[in-house]
Amino acid sequence: MSYYADNCDLLFNRYRAIPPQQLHAGWLSFLPETPGRACDIGAGTGRDAHWLADMGWQVTAVEPEAAFRRRASFDCHEQIDWLDDCLPALTTLLALKPQFHLILLSAVWMHLPESERGQALSVLSELLASDGVLVISLRHSHAEERQARGIFPVSVAELERLASTRGLAVMSVTQREDQHRRDHVFWETVVLASARDSHTV
Repeated sequence: MSYYADNCDLLFNRYRAIPPQQLHAGWLSFLPETPGRACDIGAGTGRDAHWLADMGWQVTAVEPEAAFRRRASFDCHEQIDWLDDCLPALTTLLALKPQFHLILLSAVWMHLPESERGQALSVLSELLASDGVLVISLRHSHAEERQARGIFPVSVAELERLASTRGLAVMSVTQREDQHRRDHVFWETVVLASARDSHTV
C-alpha cells in the first residue's frame, strides 16, 4: 500500500485541521469573483473541495487514492463530484471535455517525475477555460525526505519553462512556511493563466 493509504486517517485529520483560507491566502486575490466550475486535482481528504463548494463553486474532486475517496464519502457535498483519475493523462476527466475556471493542484506536483510534467501541463492547459486560473503548489524539502515519501524535486523555473510552450504564463509566485511547522519543508505557490490574458510577474 502507499504512504497515503497506510496513513489515511492520520493524514485526514492533519489536513482537515488547516483552514483552507489560511493555507491559500497567497493566491486568493486571483480567485474569480463569480464562482464557476473548479477542479481540485489530488483532492485527498476533500478539504479544499469542500471549501470551494461552500463558496458556491461546482467542484470536480479528482483523487486516485481509494482510501481517501472512501473517507471523503462520509462527508458528502451536493456540489462536489468525486472522480477516480490521475495525472499525467487524466484520461477519464478529459473524456468529459470540461472547462474549468479554477484548477487547483495543492501538494500534488512533486509526486510527478520530471518526465511526466510536460504531458501533465498540456492536459491541464486543455482543461483550463480561457479566463481561468491554474494554481500549483510546490513542496521543497531535503533529499532524504523526498526519497522516503517517493516525491521529486520541483522548481518555479521548470514550471515556467513548461508553461511557456503550452500557452500559459506565470501571474504570481508566493512563498510560505510549512503549516505543520516542519523546519525542513517550505512551499511556493504558482498561479498561471492563459498567456494572452495574463499580466506576468
